[in-house]
Amino acid sequence: MEKFSYSFFARIIYRYGNIIATLFLSIHLISSIYFITEKWYFVFPTALNGLIIYILNRYFLKTYRLFPFTIEADNEKMICSDFFMSRKRVVIHYKNIDELRGGIFSGYPTRPIYLYDKYQNITVGFYSHVGEFQKLLTKILQYIPEGLYNKLLNKIKTDREKLKRG
Repeated sequence: MEKFSYSFFARIIYRYGNIIATLFLSIHLISSIYFITEKWYFVFPTALNGLIIYILNRYFLKTYRLFPFTIEADNEKMICSDFFMSRKRVVIHYKNIDELRGGIFSGYPTRPIYLYDKYQNITVGFYSHVGEFQKLLTKILQYIPEGLYNKLLNKIKTDREKLKRG
């Protein structure tokens, strides 16, 4: 079993980054609410700030639910653990993966990659900041079903051709 995990700095950002950002945005939100009584047009920054806080926290809640911070992989399965504030362990067999989405498969290499297990109805995601990301991705692609592999390869080729055309 090979073990893949995020660096200390990445763990801090992905686990606690929203708390700091929400704190600062909340201070600005409170001051904007106060100034609405002075000038009516402070409604716009208040609404925008509230929307940013909502989107930011919705994104981090999804990260907490779907992203393990430790992934152990061998030739048959992946064991995902160390979810935020959870002791759950998810075992995903490569043969059960029916979809890979996001990241390089969507044309945006900086976005996370999501694995879908059709039999257990499980979704797991990981960022490219996970230690030895290329090695983990290679291992996943090596053992997923051949039909899915070919489908992904064709999608990457067509996306690359679209970029070349303009």
